[in-house]
Amino acid sequence: MTGFELSTGSWILVTALGALLGLDAISWPQAMISRPIVAATVGGALFGAPGGGFLAGAWLELVVGRHPPFGAARYPETGPASLIAGAAFALSDTRSLLPLVAAVLAGWTIGWVGMHAIATLRAFNARLIGDPGATRGDGSEIARRHRLGIRLDALRAGILTGALFVPAVLAVRWLETWGTDPGPRAVSAALAVFGLAALGGVAARVLAGKGRAWPALVAGGLVGLLLAWWSP
Repeated sequence: MTGFELSTGSWILVTALGALLGLDAISWPQAMISRPIVAATVGGALFGAPGGGFLAGAWLELVVGRHPPFGAARYPETGPASLIAGAAFALSDTRSLLPLVAAVLAGWTIGWVGMHAIATLRAFNARLIGDPGATRGDGSEIARRHRLGIRLDALRAGILTGALFVPAVLAVRWLETWGTDPGPRAVSAALAVFGLAALGGVAARVLAGKGRAWPALVAGGLVGLLLAWWSP
């Protein structure tokens, strides 16, 4: 079944957490709670599977590692996207390979949507602060506009999370159900293996570009597998 039950309270909680995590990367408090391995674990814990959320976050962490969040380059937004990915994987029925890959891909896609939303908000903030009226007086006006920018960032992240949470969960559950049918089972298994291999290749290219890093990468992968095996 692709459907799932979601109370209004749970949806509001996910949306509020998405707004908070969306603030963390740039506006406040910059405590790295928006990193995938943290945000996805929170998303999984909300629906009773912190270990599943951790696993999805670990894969997302490897993927976004090739997009360092500094400088003028554009990079995927990790907070709301990882929260949704962890929750979507936790809400899957089997928590097998295919929904894991689907959850990671959903998080990756939402992350790039968030990046475009951030770029739009930054352009607006530049006009907001760049207006000559912002720097007049004792600085109270520019402080007010700065607080407005932070509130708009929270609103942006909350809308992104609230709008895309349910579609992402339904997409992951649909792919999971599709993969259990006898006909496409082989195709779904191939997609799962290919997806995990691709993610592993990205991680290896980013983290182990030099030979000295390979032992650490392998050791980290083994620890992650053990945690995923022992966690609910």
